[in-house]
Amino acid sequence: MPLSPGERGTGLRVSPDLLEAVRERSRIVDLFPAAELRRAGREFLARCPWHDDRRPSLTVSPARNRVHCFVCARGTDPIGWLQDRQGLSFQEAVLELAQRYGIPLPQDDPEAATRLEQERRQRRRLLDQRQRQREQFQRELQRQLDHGGPGADYLRQRGISAESATTWQLGLAGGRLTIPLSDPGGQCVAFCGRAIAGQEPKYRNSPADLLFQRNGLVFGLDRAAALIRKEGVALLVEGPLDVIQLHQAGYPLAVASLGTGLSPLQLHLLRRQGLKLLLIAYDGDRAGRTATLRLLEQLTPDLVSGALGAAVLVLPEGEDADGLLRRQGRAALEPLLAEARHWLEWRLEQLLAPRHGQAAAGGVVALEVLQQVEREGQALAAQLSEGVLRRTVEQRLEQALRNVQGSVRQGGSDVARQGGSAGISPMEPVAGFPSLTADSPALLPPATTARERVERRALRLFIHAPDCRAPLLCLPLDDPACRAAMDWASNLAIAVAEDQLPAALLQLSVKLPGQTGALLHQAAAPGEELLQLLRRDPQAELKAVMDWLEPVEGLTNGGGGVESTA
Repeated sequence: MPLSPGERGTGLRVSPDLLEAVRERSRIVDLFPAAELRRAGREFLARCPWHDDRRPSLTVSPARNRVHCFVCARGTDPIGWLQDRQGLSFQEAVLELAQRYGIPLPQDDPEAATRLEQERRQRRRLLDQRQRQREQFQRELQRQLDHGGPGADYLRQRGISAESATTWQLGLAGGRLTIPLSDPGGQCVAFCGRAIAGQEPKYRNSPADLLFQRNGLVFGLDRAAALIRKEGVALLVEGPLDVIQLHQAGYPLAVASLGTGLSPLQLHLLRRQGLKLLLIAYDGDRAGRTATLRLLEQLTPDLVSGALGAAVLVLPEGEDADGLLRRQGRAALEPLLAEARHWLEWRLEQLLAPRHGQAAAGGVVALEVLQQVEREGQALAAQLSEGVLRRTVEQRLEQALRNVQGSVRQGGSDVARQGGSAGISPMEPVAGFPSLTADSPALLPPATTARERVERRALRLFIHAPDCRAPLLCLPLDDPACRAAMDWASNLAIAVAEDQLPAALLQLSVKLPGQTGALLHQAAAPGEELLQLLRRDPQAELKAVMDWLEPVEGLTNGGGGVESTA
């Protein structure tokens, strides 16, 4: 895991002995107020912070020294819990627990320990300084809001209310609107200054220091975190004022990355809050599209594995979310949210855009353009594992190139014969399914390992227990055929009613070749006895599957090993 700004340069590392002592002596129940815990046999129950938990569903286990929620499928140990709830880094959480339990720090590097203590004191001084600055800047803006001035005029021009200015603790300093930048715990660690009278640069952030690194902070996350945990969704925009405008208009899931990009640490901060779907709403200009493409390329491993979903809001040319809201209100943004494009659909549209452009102009598509489309399409397909996404790319690419072969070979006369356009037919939705033919599914060989059997149980449970689908999608499946079958099931679940999924998959299974179709056929029609068991207690089956395949969040894997250390 990436280090936080406060960890860089201390020289004090978490030694294996210190980590072992912290793991051995720390107790997960000590991290909860007694009033929040309810005894349940040998364990306790508490309200889960990662979803809208109306009745306690977070299991706090003294025996395993872990928490786990069987509703949202998240779990962690004391170190991960402190990281998540207090916004601490791995090193900070370990040292905090060491201090709580009186565990001595390593003495083999006293100079590093001294530097760490000096940095702790410096961080406290900086936090106090930021607090005083924020209050001073806020008083100056409030004076102008009360009596008039350029700061108040600028807020009116941007459509930001006095109430929002107070809520977000906006201020004024030297001709710039100051926007406090807060860490996940809500503490002001820096400022973003927005010019209000044409100064350059338009935006200026505080310099990097022990508290602040631009690529280690997500603006608005401290305010949006609770709802992200509940919904699993975040709306990513480019700048802080976009976030403020969106929250003011009733979109409290909005956050910004302080630039056109998302660093690994920023993504980690979002995923720590339970992010499952990232809605990208960068500006509707060439720079915004380039930034969106760069971000999707960066996120491709997570998108392909199913660890994260993404969709793109297609804003009108030259528009941004802030401007749309100011000029047209929510009515302009609602349809864009409803029609957000699946990340792969959007990438395919961008990939084929040069070919569409020449066709729309009434000309023959140049060979160079076709070669570019082919190269980029093959490169995109190569990043995708076998399954519905890869097949979609390959089929779209083949269709696009096949439709123009005649026009390239015979010139413009073919364009006329094709009805005046060399463009491909309208693209099917990514959630659509290729037209495949087969008489019956292949025979399914028996599972050879315990994990393979559990993965097949997970697929069956997904199909027949709608309430269990969200946590099951988080599971890592090792069997490629089972992953492909889950791809088909999860995509089709979007298009049909909940109770119609088994029948729809049964129909689909006879059209799918090989083991994928056989897996779907068996999972969709497992027999009446198994169906009765699933209907009677699907949560028990979910718990059993999760015990095997739990995607543990935080810093430990199922065996208690360290995922990464400082």
